[in-house]
Formats: sequence, structure tokens, C-alpha cells
Amino acid sequence: MQSDKEFLEMIKFLSGLGISVKTNTLARGHQGFFMNGRIDISSVLDLERKKQVLVHEFAHFVHTLVEPDVMRTHGTLQRLFKTENTGVIEQELFDITYSTGKIPALEKISALKKTVSSNIKGLDLKIKEKYPDFKRTAAFSPIEKLIKKTDAKYLLKYDRVRIKKLPGIPEKLYSVHDIERNFPSFDSSTVNYIKLKSQQRYLRRLSARAAKLNRYFRRPSELFARFIESLYSNPAYTKLNAPCAYARYMELLNERHYPYLKEFSELFFHS
Repeated sequence: MQSDKEFLEMIKFLSGLGISVKTNTLARGHQGFFMNGRIDISSVLDLERKKQVLVHEFAHFVHTLVEPDVMRTHGTLQRLFKTENTGVIEQELFDITYSTGKIPALEKISALKKTVSSNIKGLDLKIKEKYPDFKRTAAFSPIEKLIKKTDAKYLLKYDRVRIKKLPGIPEKLYSVHDIERNFPSFDSSTVNYIKLKSQQRYLRRLSARAAKLNRYFRRPSELFARFIESLYSNPAYTKLNAPCAYARYMELLNERHYPYLKEFSELFFHS
């Protein structure tokens, strides 16, 4: 089991505030989370990352003391930084959030999108070998007419379907991965057309997932927590790239606007 004096001291500090810290769970599939006076840190993380995540989740706790309704509203930069002029601060926090390289979910989606886009281009080229006028942005009648005469028509909308037409007749399972086996009369262009439609759907799902994650990471609550995490893990970079946010933060920190954060940072942050 990993152990570190600083990490244990951090947990002790939080425990003194009545926060329960669990380090032996999978944190509900996340690296960590804070809820109802409890912080979970994923047991699969290395020690240094555990400390960074603990700082991040502690920042969420502090935020609840600044804005008690943050769990419902996701917070506001106006109340966090006690100013109406948050434009520059918000942009700096965006820059910190998206430049630290600690959003593995977005990085994974980005890599998948590149692969899927490459697959789509490859399938497009193969189809154009037989149909030079093919355009993947619209339904292509010469191929779809053939497909729609068979059960493969369902695969134009779904990657996997179960079909049961009449009582007593076993249901049939069709998948985009088994097109050649289930529809041996289809030529390669028809098969590739169905696979292309599947990959296009996958790309749309990935884009929607990325958009949802970006909305999450742009919430004031998440921007603040990542800012505090960055001050712990990379203070010089954070001060340099978020000068306005840092200057205002330090003013408010010294005014005790962020409960317990001054004491915590004096003990564990490294300038």
C-alpha cells in the first residue's frame, strides 16, 4: 500500500474538519469526488496523483462554504472572486484547466475521434472506387435501395438489433460486425457503406460526449477546483498563466474568504 507523510497529514487535516476521506474505493468510476462531507480518492491512482485529487476535492468542499448552494447551481465566479468583472479571470481559469493535461477523459475522446475520422475517410475512399460520385454527407440511393430490401436496413440506424417477426420463429441478431456473414450477397461497397454509417454515428456520440464534458469542466465549481489543484501541483506555471486570478485569489485568501484554505495551503502548498 502506498503511503506518504504529506498525504497522511492532508487526510488528518481534513478529518479534523469532519471530512471523511476514503482511499480504498474506485471513487464511483472517477479519480475522486466530494459529497456530503466525504471525499473518495480512487485506489488505482499513484500517490502523487492522489494528493492532487485530494487538493481538488478539498477545494470543492471549501467552495460549498463560500456558496452553500453550489451543488445545485455549480457556483459563480462572481461570488468566488467577489467581483462582477470576471471576464479575464474566467479566461485564465479556462487556460489553466485545458493546458495542464489532466483531463484524460477528453484526451481519450480526442484520440478516438481521430481514429474514427480516419476510418470514415478510408471507407469513403473504398466506396468511391465503385461509386465515384458518392458523398458521405447524404443518403446514397444506389446502395440504400439494395440494403432496404433486406433486414440490413436496421443497421443503417443501429449497430446491433434483435428482430422477431412472428411467434414461434427464433429472433435474429444482426450486428455491423457480422454483415459479411449475415448478408453474404452484399458486395464490399455495400458492406463498407453500412460500416461507414456506423462510424458516423459513433463520431456523433463522441462529439456529444466531448461537448457534455466541456460543459462540465467549464462550470465555475470545476474551474475553481482545478485552479487550486494547479496551485498545488504547478504553482509557478499557474501564477505565470493566471496572473489576475492569482492576484485576486491571494487577496481573498488573506481575507479568509475561503474557509480553511489559507491554513491548508500554508501547510501543504509549495511556492
